[in-house]
Amino acid sequence: MAKKRRTPQLSATQLYRPSTSRGINQEQAPLAAAKNQEVAVAREEDLAAEYSYVLKDLKHIGVIALVMLVLLIVLALILV
Repeated sequence: MAKKRRTPQLSATQLYRPSTSRGINQEQAPLAAAKNQEVAVAREEDLAAEYSYVLKDLKHIGVIALVMLVLLIVLALILV
């Protein structure tokens, strides 16, 4: 029995492929670069504010891991 091929059902947005040449002339290039940089900085600030709890959680995980490592070392010294 032959395998059935499934064709992916993609929306129009998923099928859209932007062209590589955007038609930016030499006068617009510095403005576009500045705008891209501003957007990147804004995104980083948004991410830092939105995920501030992640750093706290990572610190807690690090402390727990350190305590467990010390506990294993102490148990190894006591039991051996």
